[in-house]
This record gives sequence, structure tokens and C-alpha cells, in this order.
Amino acid sequence: MEEGTNVFTIKDLENLSGIKAHTIRIWEKRYRILEPDRTESNIRSYSETELKKILNVAYLNRNGLKISKIAKLSEEELTERVMTISGRHETGGNSPGKILMSGINFNESLFREALEPFVSKYGLEEAYIKYLCPLLEKARLLWQTGGLSRAQEQFVRNVIRQILILEDISLAAPAVKPKTSVAMINTSDNLSENNFLFYKYLLKKRGFDTIFTGGILPASEIIEIHKIKQFEYLIVNSYSFDFSKKNMSYFSSIGKSLLIRKIILTDYPESDEKRIPENIIITRNPEEFRTVVDSLK
Repeated sequence: MEEGTNVFTIKDLENLSGIKAHTIRIWEKRYRILEPDRTESNIRSYSETELKKILNVAYLNRNGLKISKIAKLSEEELTERVMTISGRHETGGNSPGKILMSGINFNESLFREALEPFVSKYGLEEAYIKYLCPLLEKARLLWQTGGLSRAQEQFVRNVIRQILILEDISLAAPAVKPKTSVAMINTSDNLSENNFLFYKYLLKKRGFDTIFTGGILPASEIIEIHKIKQFEYLIVNSYSFDFSKKNMSYFSSIGKSLLIRKIILTDYPESDEKRIPENIIITRNPEEFRTVVDSLK
């Protein structure tokens, strides 16, 4: 994707939505979910409107709707269904929608003034789980459904990212030797980076020796990291819709070969997954991740 443009490749759509390019091609052919333009060399190109649509489709699918049913929805019905699902838990005076009003005019000072009282009152852990994380999800969905521009969504995400980084930096170094080593790897979806920063903060606060590279890496880098510095636990971002059983088995096999005690998959999509390898733990949101981390020894 070129900076400052609204033209995306199929690889951009894969990275931003978590849906594999192969799946996107199948959906195009079978359901006509998207109708990309093509260059003279027959390479697909997508508009921002099409990117938003595939993100909405992925969101509904993660929340239990089958692709065959999603494909029958009109553009208006698709947007309405996304907003209905996202609004189920939005209640009270501190709802994400109301807090966002102070951020959409690109006034960073005003937006920080709206956010920082939550951190001061509840601490970063509770503030992120109850307010900042829902706010990020709301901003993303509003962009997908046309309620915010891409610049506004990125502005919200960046301000919260800065808060996370500052809180992480301000954490005092552990008074004792770290109890165990943890590696973190994000294999897809850079829009969930803030959750991963929060998970790093949780681990650091609890005294874990955490390997955090930032950015997106292929799964093969797990082995390369382990060659240099061994670790007992592995954290993998699995927000991607297309995080299949095959991938789960792959990480399970890596864990066994490297003698990793547990592999924790974060932000795992809603599913009826029943056969989970014994060395894998699934968490679906920041609160579940915190509970699992507190159980580690």
C-alpha cells in the first residue's frame, strides 16, 4: 500500500483484515463479496470502500454469521448488522461513542483529557479493559461503516498507543530476577497492535522477562528467536479470522519441539473450537488474557 493513497493490494487486505488472500479470492469468485479493479498485468487493486467491506464481513463472521448469509446482505444491511452487534455492550455515560466525540476533531490535548482520568482512577489495567479497548473497537467499526475517516481512526489508535507506551516505560524494573521468559509474536493484523502492547505491559508488570519485537513477523521467526534466547511461554496474536486449525497444530508442534510450556493465543475469534492441543491456551480478549497470565507460574 502506498502512503497517502486509497488503493490496496490483496496482500494489504490480508494484513488488515486477517483473511488470507486465498480465502478472499474464493469469496470473490463464489459470493462476489468484492469486485476489484485489475491492472494491465491482471493484478487486483482495491478501494478503501472495499477494504471497509471486507473488514465488516470479517467482523460479522467472527461474531457467528456464516459467509453465505453475509453475502446476501445489502451494503446498508451489512453496516446496520455491524453497528447492532458492536452496540450490544455500549451503555452508560462513559460509552465509547461518547468518549470518541472529543477525539474526532484531532485535538490531542482534549482527547487525552478525556482518557487520562480513567487511567488515573482505575490504573492502566482496568482502564484499558473497560474503556480504552472498547474505544479502539468502536473507532475501528465506525471507520469500517463510514462514521469516521481513516485519519480519525488512526488518530484515536495512535493517542491510545502513546498512553500504553508511556505507562510501560514508567513501570519500575522488577526488584528481583524475572521469574520466567516469554516471547511475543504478532503474525497478522497490525490493527490489533495496541492489545499486544497492553499484553506486554501486563507481563512486564508481573515480572516476566518478555521478548517483544513489535511489528508483524512470520511464524518461522519463533525458531530464530529461540535460537538466540530460550523462553518458556509463547504469546501469539490470533485475531486473524483465518487462524485455522492447521495453524493451531503448527504452533503446537513448534511448542513441543522447543519444549515451550504453554502457547497462549490472544484475541482468538469466537468459535465452537473443541479440540485444542493441550499445550495451547485460547484467550479472546484482554480480560481473559490477564486471567491466564495471573495463573502462570
